[in-house]
Amino acid sequence: MMELEDNYSKSTQSLINDYYGNEEDGANISSEHRKELESSFGHKTIGFFGGISLLIGNMTGPGMVGIALVFQEGGWVLTLGGFLLIMITSTLAGLFMIESMASIPGNPRFQLRVEFTMLCRFYFGKIGYIIAQIFINVALQATNIASIIVCAQVMDNTVDAIFKKTCGLQAYPSVEWLCVSGATSDSSPFPGYMFFTIGYLIVLVVIIPLGFLNLDDNIIVQVIAVILMFTLTSSWVISFLINGLSADNLPSFGSGTGIAQIMGNVMFNYAYITTLPSWVNESKPTVNIRKAVWLSSSASTIVFVTTGIFGALAFAHMPSSSDILSVINSHHGNILTRISVYVFPFVVLASSIPVYSIVVRYNLMQNGLLPKWIANGVAVLLPWLVVIPFMTGDGLNYISNYSSIFFSSIANFIIPLLIYLKSIQFRKGHRKMTPEQQQILKTLVAETIDWEENHHKFTYYAEHHSMFKVFEKLKRMQSAKISLACLIILGILIPLVIVTTFVFPNS
Repeated sequence: MMELEDNYSKSTQSLINDYYGNEEDGANISSEHRKELESSFGHKTIGFFGGISLLIGNMTGPGMVGIALVFQEGGWVLTLGGFLLIMITSTLAGLFMIESMASIPGNPRFQLRVEFTMLCRFYFGKIGYIIAQIFINVALQATNIASIIVCAQVMDNTVDAIFKKTCGLQAYPSVEWLCVSGATSDSSPFPGYMFFTIGYLIVLVVIIPLGFLNLDDNIIVQVIAVILMFTLTSSWVISFLINGLSADNLPSFGSGTGIAQIMGNVMFNYAYITTLPSWVNESKPTVNIRKAVWLSSSASTIVFVTTGIFGALAFAHMPSSSDILSVINSHHGNILTRISVYVFPFVVLASSIPVYSIVVRYNLMQNGLLPKWIANGVAVLLPWLVVIPFMTGDGLNYISNYSSIFFSSIANFIIPLLIYLKSIQFRKGHRKMTPEQQQILKTLVAETIDWEENHHKFTYYAEHHSMFKVFEKLKRMQSAKISLACLIILGILIPLVIVTTFVFPNS
């Protein structure tokens, strides 16, 4: 095995010499593949505010519209406790995974592009890489499916409000062109299963082009979306206060069915950890990673809890198949509130769909797994086909709960902590690399088109001469104990959530 020194300034230069001086033994890429990489990945141009906007946008996704219902059916005590617990553990899991990225030789301050799946491959080999690809694809695509559902449903309600009806091609109980009118408290205005609706087609045309861009190209969209999101949710809270609140609508502890749904929904809102490597790869050297992640998770949690509690207090007996958007719309609020309901999916949910598509594409393309056109088909187009059976009814509830249990919870909470514990072993072994790890590292250098530029930028800043750490003042094993504690808590919690969800299925 090859051993690299713990001194990063020397080991990094050794890595350059090893790759560029021995290209016949390294990871050679063709000129065509290099051109494809240059156009398929972004560069380190995302600033601090842009990064925060991106992370908040990734958290305030489709699960957000169901939080008020969760507070009402599960009770505020356990729901609030669940949000605080998952906020802390998810933030630590994300930061520990980022530290694992920095533990890779030659990447103390993220000079290399290391996506989530390649991080798994470096520490767990090919089997870990395959498992990571399965989990990140299902987790992120399930989130996109849920987001598409909400956007399409609300767009249909928007069309109905403007033109007094909305239409679509019904699949069941009979195949026919169906038009409906009038807002209901259910999420979708259509009673049956649909092949497509007008709202679905409008959303498709608007969102899909953004998925073909790179992550850094989407930042301006994320900044605008977050500003509008805070404005819209603030208007909701004000509207709730004006219309009146009732403590009878928000019990301390809810029903068994409601309690069973708490953690599935809560975890779904923090299912953003798998996107962190892509953000780190394209963040400017000046960005304070720790501060950005903590600030983003804290701000998102405040939005979740505020809209959830006040929404639950404002509306009595919300239907189990509803969300806060359909409930507000059916109660015929003032014109500004109703407009906010129609705008919300596009400033919050629609902005996150292309981000998840881009992250999936990044992971499918790194290491040359798939060519760009196939990766785009899987990442960008596939969710719009899978979504069809879930466009009406309470399909969103099933997706958010079951996907968060089986895939998102493991991909976002368990795998990152396992990666970190494995990286601790790697560092304790003085970063000795196996031949496979050496080859992976050479591939990472080869596929990081702007590697030399990144290395120059990062060595310019004195604070970047040391490796990124979650807790700078704690010893390595102390951090390992904290990560192990998080893993034990989540390892116990997730199976309990699975059991309670099956015992108390959503009615």
